[in-house]
Amino acid sequence: MECIVRPAQSADCDHVMGMIREIAEYHNLLDEVKINSQVLRADGFGGDPFYQCLVAELGPEQGDKQGHLIGYALFFFGYSVNTGRIIYLENLYVLSEFRGWGIGKKLMSEVAKVALARGCVEMKFTVVEWNSRVLAWYRQLGAQDKTEAGGWHCMELGAEALHRLAGEGR
Repeated sequence: MECIVRPAQSADCDHVMGMIREIAEYHNLLDEVKINSQVLRADGFGGDPFYQCLVAELGPEQGDKQGHLIGYALFFFGYSVNTGRIIYLENLYVLSEFRGWGIGKKLMSEVAKVALARGCVEMKFTVVEWNSRVLAWYRQLGAQDKTEAGGWHCMELGAEALHRLAGEGR
């Protein structure tokens, strides 16, 4: 199946938000999604974007479904004190009926091109432990599980902890 991968536009935010909700529901995390398409639009397409996003859409041979969004890759840039510039893949998603056609790999490949063009030397991302099929797929692409290999754990300070740490005492 042929698809076109392109940078997301502000007008895509409603569709991307729908896919964000789908993946959250799949992971039983729908109640943790606190953003909506307006926040997504403001954070990605305002004066100082926090993220970038690529979308996969059906190509012209799909007739009346041409342009229908079928996947996305949302990412941002960071910095490693060990290696320098990095890209962090926050989310990669392909609608279930379009999986197995190479669309996820095409999105990953395009993110890798963006990373290399910006001088990044590695891509970081997290995968839920129970999704062995996806873990195997990432390993097949050359990814290394740093939890297993290096003993690193991904940590997070939520909103309350962040406010407490900043001295705002929530």
